[in-house]
Amino acid sequence: MINGEITIENDEYVGDFNLDLTINTGQTSQMPWINHNKTYYENITVDDEPVVIALRQDKLNDPLYVKYFSNKSINEDLLHDKLFYIFDLNYPMDEFRKFLKEDDMLSDTFKFNRGLRLFKAHNVFESIISSILSANNSIKRWTKTIHEIRKNHGPTYLVNDVKYPAFPDEKTFIKIPEENLKTYGSGYRSSQMLETTSMILKKPDFHNEIFNMNYTDAFNELNKLSGVGPKVADCILLYGYGKYESFPTDVWINRIMSYLYFNSQKISNKKITSYAQDKYGIYSGYVQLYLFNYARKSGLLSQLKK
Repeated sequence: MINGEITIENDEYVGDFNLDLTINTGQTSQMPWINHNKTYYENITVDDEPVVIALRQDKLNDPLYVKYFSNKSINEDLLHDKLFYIFDLNYPMDEFRKFLKEDDMLSDTFKFNRGLRLFKAHNVFESIISSILSANNSIKRWTKTIHEIRKNHGPTYLVNDVKYPAFPDEKTFIKIPEENLKTYGSGYRSSQMLETTSMILKKPDFHNEIFNMNYTDAFNELNKLSGVGPKVADCILLYGYGKYESFPTDVWINRIMSYLYFNSQKISNKKITSYAQDKYGIYSGYVQLYLFNYARKSGLLSQLKK
């Protein structure tokens, strides 16, 4: 086994970064990475080779210490770039912070979210399945289902006698019996996930096509998949394909937006999404992420539940 270490310093990117906050905010790109003794482990690929990475950051904006384990030597520059992509470290956080300050309804959100960034999918198919599972479901339940799928059907890499499973690809997933998926907690979504997987397999270049589409075309294309409606499509586009115009709207985001901008009137999800995208533009996805976490940490979400 080959192992090595790299370090990502704060001065390599603009703005704040908090590893723990970013991984644990319920973003539907993937389940939270395995945490052992304040170190996060994940099985990813670098240049098509499986690599287990171990990441540690002691506090906000501290260096990100990265250890890696692989059967073959890897290009550390490619690993560095992959981590920058997953944690969106090239995002212009300083510009986004200025944008938040210009809106009276958003100006307080930053102090509750310092260091929070998008947690992008390193496996887009996993994000699609995670997002389908997240609909009308708790974070705890859908992440448990993803964990069971990984454990029972994903490729596994052994490091220091510990197994680190990854999510199976489409060709493996399609072979999982529907009854097995139900035992993992996916319920009625089991058939939807299998049907969606079949639809993706019929288009060998599906993911690249979505990546290269504009937001509207990609949104319409994803809505053709089984189990995918507007909210799930926006989750997939934001966390899976990195389309920042996406604004996933569920019942809680609806209530938050209605409270902030519509005097708590009943507004359709479609209108909320359209209003947000017109108002926030390319910052829509990040605003949605920050708003939900702000509402949860500030007590607003508890207030809106009453």
